[in-house]
Amino acid sequence: MDWGPWRRTALVVITLLLASSAPAVVAGQAAEGENLHLQRLDVRVVPASCVTSENCSITQPSHLVEYFSADWCEPCEQVTQQLENISDETLVVLQHHPSPSDASFLSASKGRFDQTYRLLFLPSLVVDGAHLLTGTRQAMDLPTVLNNSTLPTSSLDSLRVENGTMTWQAPNSTMLRVWYAEPTPHETNGKVHDSLARAMVEVNASAGSMNLSTLPSNPSGMFVVILEQPGTPALTVASLAPTGLMDLSDVTTDQTGRQDGFGQGGWAMLATLGLVLLLLPALVMHRRLMKNSEHEPHAGSSAEE
Repeated sequence: MDWGPWRRTALVVITLLLASSAPAVVAGQAAEGENLHLQRLDVRVVPASCVTSENCSITQPSHLVEYFSADWCEPCEQVTQQLENISDETLVVLQHHPSPSDASFLSASKGRFDQTYRLLFLPSLVVDGAHLLTGTRQAMDLPTVLNNSTLPTSSLDSLRVENGTMTWQAPNSTMLRVWYAEPTPHETNGKVHDSLARAMVEVNASAGSMNLSTLPSNPSGMFVVILEQPGTPALTVASLAPTGLMDLSDVTTDQTGRQDGFGQGGWAMLATLGLVLLLLPALVMHRRLMKNSEHEPHAGSSAEE
């Protein structure tokens, strides 16, 4: 019997199994045909007091770090401490809680996590919209990443706030996202997150103005104004260090850290295992037939006898 077709069939099936277990899109990268060029054009910080005060000091940070964390995430406490130890006073940290398990959960932060950056794990740091650090060990490399990263500086020079209305001039093809962040207590340990995102509104930059009074406003809060070219960014992993302790973003986890479900990777592994189990009997039968064929005398050897 010619076992060549069996071998080829088995090879094709195994190849399909491996392909089915691989994610269709790598985190931080877009599928073929999508725009890979989301470009951060400028960032400005507007104190929430500008909504009611005539004196408004708008600043431009040296860097913007978007910090994705959760109150139930134990490794996040170490990353928070690392951020607090950075001495650069012009650095702005915009903290996000994308997990629905948090009382301070914000759906816009989850959209930023899932759809904009396509992240998978907590804690994660996105530096200047271009560089990714995941986990406690990679977060230790943040000072080095900051030294090697630059933030564009001129597109929002016209930004002004008067009588609670913010105005600007920017290219029509860009998007303006305004995040409101304020000091927010941690759910369990009594500490305070200095700048946790609590609301967000986005408009086409061609609008030219926005009424900030539609957003929440605490005198100790701030508005982080981000001007971006629409698209999907391809984040650069900015550290070669291991990621350390990680938590899947789409796993439902309570405050004790117990996982109540599977992420996309878990379901993919289960599906692959199921397909392998279905194929196993055929592979065993194939192996037995191969052994039997090896023990059968060949026609040529019988003729010689």
